[in-house]
Amino acid sequence: MSQAPVHMEALGSTRPASVVALLEQVVAETPDAAAIIEDGRVTDYRTLWREVETLAGVVACDGVRPGELVGVTVRRSVTGIASLLAVLRAGAAYVPLDAADPPARLHDIATTCALRRILLAAPLPAAHAADLPTRMIETIPAPETAPPAEPVGEVGGDQPAYVIHTSGSTGTAKGVLVGHGALATAATALARAWQITPGDRVLSFAALTWDTSGEEIYPALLGGATLVIDRRATDGTVAGLLAAVAANDVTVIDLPTSFWYEVVEFLRSTGRQLPPSLRLVVIGGEEVAAGPVRTWCELVPDRVRLVNTYGQTETVLVTHQADLAGPTGRALPDGTPVPIGRPLPHVRQVLVPTAPGSRTAELYIGGPALSLGYPAHPAETARRFGPVPGSGPMDSGGDDGRMFRTGDLVGSGEDGQLHYVGRVDRQLKVRGHRVEPEEVERSLLGHPALVAAAVYAIDAPAGGRQLAAAVVPRATTAVTGPELAGWLRDRLPGHLVPTRWSVRAALPLLANGKVDHAALATADLPAIDADPVVADPVDADPVVAEVAAIFGRVLDRAYGPDDDFFDAGGDSLLAARLISRLYRRYDIELTFVDLFEWRTPRGLADLLRPGHG
Repeated sequence: MSQAPVHMEALGSTRPASVVALLEQVVAETPDAAAIIEDGRVTDYRTLWREVETLAGVVACDGVRPGELVGVTVRRSVTGIASLLAVLRAGAAYVPLDAADPPARLHDIATTCALRRILLAAPLPAAHAADLPTRMIETIPAPETAPPAEPVGEVGGDQPAYVIHTSGSTGTAKGVLVGHGALATAATALARAWQITPGDRVLSFAALTWDTSGEEIYPALLGGATLVIDRRATDGTVAGLLAAVAANDVTVIDLPTSFWYEVVEFLRSTGRQLPPSLRLVVIGGEEVAAGPVRTWCELVPDRVRLVNTYGQTETVLVTHQADLAGPTGRALPDGTPVPIGRPLPHVRQVLVPTAPGSRTAELYIGGPALSLGYPAHPAETARRFGPVPGSGPMDSGGDDGRMFRTGDLVGSGEDGQLHYVGRVDRQLKVRGHRVEPEEVERSLLGHPALVAAAVYAIDAPAGGRQLAAAVVPRATTAVTGPELAGWLRDRLPGHLVPTRWSVRAALPLLANGKVDHAALATADLPAIDADPVVADPVDADPVVAEVAAIFGRVLDRAYGPDDDFFDAGGDSLLAARLISRLYRRYDIELTFVDLFEWRTPRGLADLLRPGHG
């Protein structure tokens, strides 16, 4: 196996140079190697760096100062990735923005980050742009006329590199500030842990507004590998993902655990095999169940490494990992927590028992890859970052001794590996997203018809977790789940909109008068209009009736032939599950576009009939 061009002394140091400096070394050593393949078009490292320099010149010429936060509207593309790197090259820090987010959220991020400029690496609707108190920078001029990027001196350490907004942020967005040193430390540690080399091809799967995208981009580029962008991989289907992997000889993929479940079920039910190029599958974002791991290990050759990862935005990329492939995964019994593993070498962990003698402990994480906290929320930064409560002087291990209180409860196995137990507070992980239910509840209570709301997570029928809400309307007022879901979509990102709804006369309460969330999550309490879109799934057309039944199984509810999938709580991951199940039944590959256009069982039936097309 060829050696990655990232210098090993950089990988092993506590504060390596910035990713910009490390990438410059890769460009100098392998300028003609493929850096990014975007839908079949190859961009080598020399060309990528030229675009980075060009865009950095555009940003600097517009007056951006070193250390300034610059918004970047992004999508998966060479230009999107080059734009993020260009902001770093100009000595500034980027704040990735999703142009599809509600205008209120974009405005809130721009305000809390005090953004003065937004680099338009992806189009921003005019109505959105008009509402933002910022200057827009186009990704022009052409390379031959663009001003060169001026040297800004060496960057590193705690100088800001980016602000990522946690996926649970709603209302007032909570951004996490990450320094250059932390990013370089975490990225190079992953390049080593995953043995990324110039021969690897790493799939770009996560949206660039997620911190998970950093697990794909930076280890790939710093390892001299090739980052692969293929639209089929993100069309919502397992078939599309595998087609992209096969067509591009992808060797490494990093998937949300919830989507990985779909891959496992697809392989089991179709008998299909993984493309032979694949050597490493990384999963993470939420707790993984033992059953799917066992199934995977029975179906997939032991040579394909399966790695379960753990980490938070605040601790930058990945802090713990566990290898699950082969005999290890096949031996996991049901009911046994699946390991999140051991800390990577750069990570310092402290376990604080929940009670004397308890085998359950709260996890604190420190080390040189720790973020700088929440710049717009100093009180929250002080609460979550600092010394371990009750501790004496600590060996800093080369860092400043700060620790991040994860709020996660963990246990430790006989082999020293950690496993996830639960949360100290109510924060949830749902389909790879961090969700703060109190914030969703506050948004719901902005609806004029509601007097109470509770948001919680429940087990999804096909694995993973889904977000649920119980609401109490005002007297004589009628509301439905689809109505509330549509109302929330105008105010929150889609992954924060509950997919299961219960309209109740009252919420269950504890003796202290607080809402009993555990009862909501585990008990089938009496509810008014618990499933408001209920229709008779029986239809004279057998294809329509069968498709309606499949819709109902995916959404875990009664479903009629003319019910709208998205109005009934469908989201992108449930759409992927629906498309996969329809493929297994009818052997026809649908896309997200098909489902958006034909959103009901009756609408989709014609596409699935024998002989269609």
